[in-house]
Amino acid sequence: MKKLEKFGRAIFFSLFAAIGIFAVALAVLGPEWKNLYKINAATKLSERDNREIEQIIQDHEVLIGKIDKDPNMLKRLAPQTAIEKNEEANLPEVQITAKTLEQAKAAIEQMDNNENTKIQGEETPAWLQRASSKVSRIILFTAGAGLVLVSFACFNAKKK
Repeated sequence: MKKLEKFGRAIFFSLFAAIGIFAVALAVLGPEWKNLYKINAATKLSERDNREIEQIIQDHEVLIGKIDKDPNMLKRLAPQTAIEKNEEANLPEVQITAKTLEQAKAAIEQMDNNENTKIQGEETPAWLQRASSKVSRIILFTAGAGLVLVSFACFNAKKK
């Protein structure tokens, strides 16, 4: 019976101590873990942006190759980039005004703000956000330290 009692004490000691140590570690390292999630999300966003930039570069290289092969294409593209009047009747006339530029700028800023909120909120798990608040960290640290103390006080080997 003594072996079973010792085994039970060892199991309870291990269980309480492990939970307590995990709670203390989460209280101490929670904000760092949260920052790790943010850094990983920003890295994924940067990699996605890099792939988009590489695709744009490839598209431009294809366009430059077409311009090298067909000089008439440059004549069709030049008025759009230099804001000159098109002589050809087939091409649509593009009018860029200050109002359309402001609308485009506002749309781009809104997209940037949406991407920043995605980085901050979407990648961090909800349980980690709750656990890394100041009140939760204090409670976790206190409860974890209490569990470790209880495991040492109640489940240690009995002295004869």
